[in-house]
This record gives sequence, structure tokens and C-alpha cells, in this order.
Amino acid sequence: MSARRLYPPQWRLACATLEAVLRAGAAADHRLHAAFREQRNMGSRDRAAVTALVYGVLRDLRRLQRIAGCSDANALCALQALESGYADVPHLAALGFAGAEAMAHRLRVFDPAALTPAERYNVPDAIYAYWQAELGADAAAALAQDLQRQAPVDLRVNALRATREQAQRALAASGLAAMPTPYAPLGLRLHRRVSLTALTAYRDGWIEPQDEGSQLLALLVAARPGERIVDYCAGAGGKTLALAAQMQDRGTLVAMDIDVGRLERLKPRLQRAGVRIVSLLPVDAAQVRVADFDAVLVDAPCSGTGTWRRQPEARLKALDLDALARQQYEILARAARLVRPGGRLVYATCSLLRAENDAVVERFCARHPDFLEEDAGAVLAAQGIALPGRRLRLYPHVHGTDGFFGACLRRR
Repeated sequence: MSARRLYPPQWRLACATLEAVLRAGAAADHRLHAAFREQRNMGSRDRAAVTALVYGVLRDLRRLQRIAGCSDANALCALQALESGYADVPHLAALGFAGAEAMAHRLRVFDPAALTPAERYNVPDAIYAYWQAELGADAAAALAQDLQRQAPVDLRVNALRATREQAQRALAASGLAAMPTPYAPLGLRLHRRVSLTALTAYRDGWIEPQDEGSQLLALLVAARPGERIVDYCAGAGGKTLALAAQMQDRGTLVAMDIDVGRLERLKPRLQRAGVRIVSLLPVDAAQVRVADFDAVLVDAPCSGTGTWRRQPEARLKALDLDALARQQYEILARAARLVRPGGRLVYATCSLLRAENDAVVERFCARHPDFLEEDAGAVLAAQGIALPGRRLRLYPHVHGTDGFFGACLRRR
């Protein structure tokens, strides 16, 4: 983007948004969405410029903070604008940023060799040290570097409405080249961001945004038509929709979450997808009977380290891994009560940390001998997906997905 495209309203909005994210811990996408609602006169190119500036800083925050010598949102935006060619010194000065020349000087004289690997790849020190110990130095660097990149747009084709080939042709008719994802059988991948709501294929319920890794987690459930299934931590409902399609909209599917408001927002998505079998209930609703379900999916709340490509600001959150692991175990133990004898229990996270993954599963199995772990790779292989391994582990630098973990358990 040329310097002339960055003008005062863009600059002020980008700086204000970044300030809110850094100081108040606000989610960048929610903050930007709210800001754009208030700035309805701002066109798509202008919104793209603001978004690029904010996310550009967040993806490279630790390095930019070292260069700036501070965490001031204006200074960080200025460095990102200078380095990315959005603006030069005179232009930044014209926008009202008095420290433009000083930031340009800092940028010129800064020695990248002064950065630690964790700073270079914008990862908290403790997590980077963990990855080095767990994965090795080279793999840790490759993972961290890939998490800095912007994720592609992954879509799941709704088998209740269309085949993958039909959806691919519909997107091509809209000028979008969509390639099949390498693992998920109903996945399509776009390599540029678009407004999905403007697409007929989206409005008609043919496609839903969902990372390929998330699609694979839903497939670990191996849902079948006519079964009784619970999505225990349904959240926004992406996996609920995927499960309903696997079930051919036949059977019983209960979407549960502690946040009933989020469940309510799922209703339009269910209607668009042509799904009728889903009931929306708060977690531990009295009307849900224990030991009554064929399968339960627990996509537990977690650190979200696997989603940093999409949510770079999540790196700012202070993590209490012990507290998270306790919560995850308690959620898994509560959800397990719903599984009938012979039924299936899938534990999943979007974390890349053993404390939230293997340690939770192993603690659960040790305390619940009526559950046996099954081979996740075999569950996927039965569906034609080649991802061998007793537990599903997805890494951005290896699989091109967000980072995910999944384990399959069966009740005796």
C-alpha cells in the first residue's frame, strides 16, 4: 500500500484499536468489527489498511517493542507503517505522529542479532523454551515462524447442501480459486481473504468457515446417522454443524456451552445449513440424562496456542497452565458421565502444550478405568484420512492447519 492511502481516520482508528488490545486485552477482531460498525463511511480498502496495520503489529509485537523501546501503540504502528511501506517519515508527521524521525532512526540502527529467538518469533519466553525442549530447536523455530504467518481461509463444505466439487465450482464462478484441503475430505482452502457473506455459496448454506484441523477433530467423533451425540463445549458451533452433516441430519445432537448467548448466535447458522436435529442447552442441563449418549465431543477451553496465526493477540494473555489443566480435567470428567457403555468420548484442544493435552488425558484415564483409549489415527483411517498416531497432533508448520490435539476414548 502506498503512503497516500494511509490517512488520518485510518491512522487514528488503527492506533486506538491497538491500544485497546494491548491495554485492555480486547480481542482484535471484535474490537475492529465494533470500530468499523461505527465508521460506516470507511470503505473496504480503508478497513483493510487498518486491519493490516493492527495485525501487522500484533504478529511482530516483541520485535517491534524492542526496536521502539516502549509499548506505545502509536510508536508501534509507526514502525509497522515505515517497515511495510504504508507511510514514510513526512507522511507520518503529517498524520500527527511527532516521533516519526526517531522511530525511523531506531529502525535503521537496530541490530536483529540482539533478538532472542522467542522475541524474533513473537512467542513468550516460557512457551518457546517448552517447545525447544519438547520438539527440538529446529522444529520449535519452524513452528513459531509459521505461527507468525496469516492463516489461509479454510471452508467446510456442508454435505447436506452440496458436494465439494459443486461448492468448488460455485466459488470459481464467483472468481475464487478454492483448492481441496489435503486431509479433511470436505475442506476447501482459499489463499486470500474475502467477505463470505457476499458469496451465494455461503448464503445458501453450502460452505462454512472452519479450519481444516477443526474439521478433523469433528471427524474423530465418527458420528453416524441416527446416533445420540453431545458437543459439550460447542462455542460458536462450527463442530456442531460438522457433526450434524456427518449424521445426515438424523438422530439427536445436543450443543452445550456455559455461554448460552453464544449458543443463541448459532441458530441462524443452523437454519442456513438446513440442520434440524440440534438442541441448544446450557452445560449440565438437568434434562440431559447421564450414560445416554453414543458419543460426546469435549473441545475444552485452553490456551489457544494453536490458533495464534488467527489470533496473534492471544500471545499477550498470562497463562496459568496448572489452573487450565485442572479446569480441562474437570470438564472432561463431567462430560464423560453422559457417555453410555460402549460409547465414545473425544477430548480435543487447540493447544500445543502437553500440560493441556496428554497430561489431561493420562490423568483422566488413571482415574477412570472404565474408559480405554483408542487409536485416533485408526479412527481417521477408517474414514480414508491418513494421519497415523495414537493421538491426533496437528502443527501449522507440518500440516498447514491450526494447531490441534485430539484423543479418542471408549467406555467399557
